[in-house]
Amino acid sequence: MISNNSIWNQTRWLLPFALVVAQGCSGNAPTKSDVAADGSNSNSDKVSLLLNWYPEAEHGGFYAALVHGIFEKHGLQVEIKPGGKTTVVPQELTIGRIQFGVGNADDVLMAREQSAPLVALMAPMQIGPRCIMVREDSGITSFEELKNITLQIDPARPYVPFMKSKGLLTENVKTVPYFGTVAQLVSDPRTAQQAYSFSEPPMAEQQGIKVKKLMMSDIGYNPYASVLISTEDFLKGHSDIARRMVAACVEGWAKYLETPEETNKYILSQNRQGMTEEALAYGVANLKPLCLPEGFDPAKLGTMERSRWETLAGQLQELKMISSKVKPTESFTTDFLPNSSP
Repeated sequence: MISNNSIWNQTRWLLPFALVVAQGCSGNAPTKSDVAADGSNSNSDKVSLLLNWYPEAEHGGFYAALVHGIFEKHGLQVEIKPGGKTTVVPQELTIGRIQFGVGNADDVLMAREQSAPLVALMAPMQIGPRCIMVREDSGITSFEELKNITLQIDPARPYVPFMKSKGLLTENVKTVPYFGTVAQLVSDPRTAQQAYSFSEPPMAEQQGIKVKKLMMSDIGYNPYASVLISTEDFLKGHSDIARRMVAACVEGWAKYLETPEETNKYILSQNRQGMTEEALAYGVANLKPLCLPEGFDPAKLGTMERSRWETLAGQLQELKMISSKVKPTESFTTDFLPNSSP
């Protein structure tokens, strides 16, 4: 499941994406829809939202806005397009095929390094779900104990050089590619793997393997995840649509975290990758403390902090993954968030 964050692998989308940026945006603007999805008359604005992976709990709030008519209430007809292994959200946004996408904060910054004017609009999770998953019977309880193991991981992701910079991936750790399954971890107690805290763990536990999650946020790498993103060009010409879209997504996430059952049924109907009802229920339960951590004001659901973006940009600069030309204050905005200030 967690391969969703591998789809923006720099080595795969950099060249075609650079060509797209050089050619400029030639996509379609949103249109007015005279007929809603249910056949009723509508004067709503029709836009598309592209996910960064197959439909899962991490997209629950966006689907809840669709399922419960929240988009419609805000004058929007939104087509949610599932992602997959070949989905490249930044390119689709830049050429204008879609108006909104889902991605992570570090990917936004790296896209801007390649002159792609992506902008983050809201972040449903305050704590990043990225983790390293180990078996309980491995005896590993901390990052410092990741020794004499095989680690399944995507080496192109920023958190890998970050871990190396902290001295956490030594010569005692054999890194191998991650192919999106828990099979090797299930068969070998000395195997660990990248994961999202609410996705891979239930896959392993369904096969009788108890796991421990080593959270990347605990060692200081905590980019916003499942972020709603758009482009500077779209926002300049369609600020009202962006405002309504953000408001609807925030409301959708609040609804999903409170009563996810109906939305989960719809997600199951859209996911063809073996998703189960139990896995979605596990996902929601483990999403809640990430979206609404202790002490966090629920009225600020979706908000983002400048300090977080500045910290992340500084980390990526130190890792030489972006340059100083990337300005964190230009990479996100809270202007469209309800009950929030820039």
